[in-house]
Amino acid sequence: MLEFEDSKLYQLLRYAKHGIFVWIGTGQHGKTVGVNVFANHPLFADRQIVLINYPPEFVDDNYPSNYRAEYWPDSIDDIVDILHPSRDFVIIDDAAWLVGSRDSGTRENKDIQKLMTIASHHELFVAVTIQNTSMMDISMFQSQDVYMMHKHMDPIALEFERPMTKTRQIVANVMLQDYRYKYPKIHPKAFTYCSTTWEMLQMPMPDWWTSKHSKPYYGRIPGRRSSAQECDA
Repeated sequence: MLEFEDSKLYQLLRYAKHGIFVWIGTGQHGKTVGVNVFANHPLFADRQIVLINYPPEFVDDNYPSNYRAEYWPDSIDDIVDILHPSRDFVIIDDAAWLVGSRDSGTRENKDIQKLMTIASHHELFVAVTIQNTSMMDISMFQSQDVYMMHKHMDPIALEFERPMTKTRQIVANVMLQDYRYKYPKIHPKAFTYCSTTWEMLQMPMPDWWTSKHSKPYYGRIPGRRSSAQECDA
């Protein structure tokens, strides 16, 4: 089994200072834990992990000290106040809420596309999770180096995938299923297929991870501030 340090992806990233990671797959198949395990790899040890639009109190109470939550700003001009060049690894979980293909005209969506064009200037790594790339604005793929990371996708959802991703996801589904059968003692969410380098990666889940970390929006709407936070703002 391929350890991440022995992978082609690791070799690509060893000297990289920026990039876009797209984690795709049906809900509850390990996208959120996968991207968090990845962001915590020693390769990114000098960076803080920024969870966009996560409830700040949830992050403060349940995540290690190298995490912080930030709300997406009302103006792109304020992005430098929440993201630190060369020092942050940015995660946008359930990205359809910010960069949805049906919301391409919204301010938030346009601002993120603008940020993507200069992510390399700021030396930022940005990771998004999405159930299907057809749900995401295509501009997310057009500005920087993109690394495609796959979890299992439901066959019905697969029928609606974009052509550029569909074949990749079919291969990923087959490989993920094969590895789950071959290694039944390993948690299935520990496997991620990278179709950028066409290889299976195995990254153990962290000891501190629990089921609630996979559902940060339980009882909430992404990006919606609490009443107390609205007053503070």
